[in-house]
Amino acid sequence: MLEWVIYFLAYLCAGFTLKLGDDLLDQMEQPVFAWLPLAASGILFGYLMTQTEWDLVLLAAIVIGVLLSGKVNRPQFAVGFFFIALIMLVRGVPAVTNWFDWSALLTMLLLASVLDERGNDWADEEISTRAFKFFKYRFALKLSVLLLTIPWPQFLAAALGLWMFDLGYELAGWIIRRRQ
Repeated sequence: MLEWVIYFLAYLCAGFTLKLGDDLLDQMEQPVFAWLPLAASGILFGYLMTQTEWDLVLLAAIVIGVLLSGKVNRPQFAVGFFFIALIMLVRGVPAVTNWFDWSALLTMLLLASVLDERGNDWADEEISTRAFKFFKYRFALKLSVLLLTIPWPQFLAAALGLWMFDLGYELAGWIIRRRQ
């Protein structure tokens, strides 16, 4: 039971620290203070990516999606990537049991991740409030992970982890907005 609490808490904190670091860079214009939360986020990402092949595929899709969409635009993000690589080198990469399934899942998650990133930039509240809210809260990926547990039930823990990650992400954003 305790390992599940730690697992989901790691997802929650990964989202929280990522958003905190991002907001320190963009919203609060305090880049010096962004290094620590982005390092913590990288450590948590690395830890989670070494848990199971399902966590690895989910978080790899998020990382690749963010990279492809051009959201990694400040040097402070490099500390997170450094720690992801370091943790994965130290702990090892989980074994992938079926490369075809894993690759298909990665592709679907990557498409949903990129769609969320691009949709967030594209959606206009004036034109469509539904589309705006759907992409603002990144529901393409959140709904995709739940649907993908149908063909891959072993993916359920990672799918729920994404929802915890997003809860932490939104919580950090809410705290920053309230503080300003």
